[in-house]
Amino acid sequence: MSERIDNSFRVIVAAGIVLGAFLMCSALYLVSQGDIFEGGVLGTITFFLFRMFWRDTLRKRSLLRRGYYTGQRVGAYWVYDELHAGVIESIEFLLDYAGRGEYDIHVPGPQDWRTGMPPWAQERREEIVERLATVFKRSQMQFEPDSPQSPPDA
Repeated sequence: MSERIDNSFRVIVAAGIVLGAFLMCSALYLVSQGDIFEGGVLGTITFFLFRMFWRDTLRKRSLLRRGYYTGQRVGAYWVYDELHAGVIESIEFLLDYAGRGEYDIHVPGPQDWRTGMPPWAQERREEIVERLATVFKRSQMQFEPDSPQSPPDA
């Protein structure tokens, strides 16, 4: 099942921004009227709710703005996403825990990449690896050798 992004997401983000701005203005109005405690509580709640909303929409906002999201850890995998005609396409890379909260990512060899990746990513290994390099240090990127090719049946 593919995930889609359509114009309704833009409406949700715009509504979230407008609602956050309205609530912050309301908090400032309460403070200016002498209701410091109520204004402070409303402002604090608004700040933390908007911060949570902004964090939760980061992936889709990045996909809409740049066309890709460099990824997130899901279990033992790193999931890289791209937007193609409104549909989110993903690639999973194996991770190894390296300690101290850091992970090493495994990047398939050039031939394995071409045979194992979806069509949209088969000829774009260097581009995607460079994007991953904005998240991972080069020392954390494990470039795997290509799998040995089995001889064709005679």
